[in-house]
Amino acid sequence: LGGGLVHGSVVLLSGEPGIGKSTLLLQICEFLGKTSKILYVSGEESPNQIKLRGERLGITTDNLKVYSETNMNYIKNAIAGENPDIIIVDSVQTMLNPEIGSSPGNVSQIKDVTSSFMRIAKDNNITVFLVGHVTKDGAIAGPKILEHMVDTVIYFILLFSL
Repeated sequence: LGGGLVHGSVVLLSGEPGIGKSTLLLQICEFLGKTSKILYVSGEESPNQIKLRGERLGITTDNLKVYSETNMNYIKNAIAGENPDIIIVDSVQTMLNPEIGSSPGNVSQIKDVTSSFMRIAKDNNITVFLVGHVTKDGAIAGPKILEHMVDTVIYFILLFSL
């Protein structure tokens, strides 16, 4: 990230399923949790699943709150209540604005949700990490514009397998 986190920025972390995006972000929480409040919004795993992985990884920070939710209205309320320094969204394709009449992962949902997190980041000086799924052809799932909306794209690839 060029020397560290930039407050108010949005970072898209993408890669194939199972490559370790969620695990890496949870490990990063241990380090960042020493000085920052973190809200981990999970649309895929329960808080208990994340807690068990955190225990396996030795995550001990008290500055990490896990919130299992996909509805942006509830997520915005949680952000306002927690006032975090860092937000992790795992994954952006599972989030949904209920006022848009389409399902999560739809182009209009991804654009709207990403725009919401961009506004939250910029207005509140919060660093946001968005986890993005990759399709079978290796492209980030959802509209190509997603990659252009964020400040940084980190793309994990598996170069070889044992």
